[in-house]
Amino acid sequence: MRTMIADRGMGEPISLGAALASGKKTPPDVLNLLMDDHRVVLGWFGWYEQASDPKVKEKVADKIFKALRAHMAGEEEIFYPEAARAIGDDELVNRALQEHKAARGLMEKLESTRIADGTHADLMRELRAEIEAHVDEEENELFPKVRDSGLERFEIGGALAARRVAHLLEQLAPARPARGRRASQPIKEYPVMQISEDVARKYFVTGLKNAHAAAKNGRTMVDKQIGRLKHYPRLKDRLQAHLKEKDAQLERLEGLLEAQGESPSAIKDTAMTLAANLSTAANAATSDEVLKNSFAMLGLAKAEAAAYESLILFGQAAGLDAKSLRPLQQCLSEERGMAAFIEENLRGTGMGFLQLESQGTNASR
Repeated sequence: MRTMIADRGMGEPISLGAALASGKKTPPDVLNLLMDDHRVVLGWFGWYEQASDPKVKEKVADKIFKALRAHMAGEEEIFYPEAARAIGDDELVNRALQEHKAARGLMEKLESTRIADGTHADLMRELRAEIEAHVDEEENELFPKVRDSGLERFEIGGALAARRVAHLLEQLAPARPARGRRASQPIKEYPVMQISEDVARKYFVTGLKNAHAAAKNGRTMVDKQIGRLKHYPRLKDRLQAHLKEKDAQLERLEGLLEAQGESPSAIKDTAMTLAANLSTAANAATSDEVLKNSFAMLGLAKAEAAAYESLILFGQAAGLDAKSLRPLQQCLSEERGMAAFIEENLRGTGMGFLQLESQGTNASR
């Protein structure tokens, strides 16, 4: 029997780290997460500058320092090493590390300077300028390279989010070991459960077959939509890219099935592909075809992402190592990316549809 960590009963995990580990919280795209951090802390600098009450200034400055330290810890421990490997270039990361060092030095000076001292405001302006320059370099030089590198941004985003929260908690309430427990001993967030590798493998293989069928279903839906899109070039381009992803997903799943001594279920694949044909054909007859197909693709992408999440968990329980499961992580990233694209563009697709219909143009495709 394989020892695994399972969450407590049906309740929610007790921390963000536990939620991310258990899959109860979807990991964020690391680049979006870091850019959100940038926007928040730059907004707080504005808050500090507009405040007139010294006590408010002191509290806002403290928030800025804690947020920056947590953000920098996450970048240095998790994001930067992965980014450097992904882009094959240490120069940008090394510059960013030097900028972090300079910012920390300014924060240390600020923490030993009273708000009433005129130099405090000057140092805060210097810190803001340092952070703004750092943000500009990251978002316009480092992040685009990472985005083009194929780095698995969601997996890293989950790890960074958990580390950032842990660092914030460490700053707010330094850990004190309980009596009789060493400081290095982690507090268990989950009870230990005995999991049979044979049972896990059985459902891992079943899940692979289901995922293979769902991927064929998705490929059929995508292929049919590409051929019918006329007025939505951005959506068409993304679907063409996703069609290639679907082909790659099918190859990965077939490789995993072969490694397990299995092959995809032809009957299930045929049935699900037929269902996809019927689904797309049904939407084709409607005046709002592009919208209904977008809804269907969004639901399918999210369902497939959930399936890949479960497959990774079952594969781990069956004793597979991280390298063996990386194809599933790639599939998961692709489906999350597709779901995010459709979701982010639903508004634009809807407005484009209304505009075309208002002009008397057939906007269904």
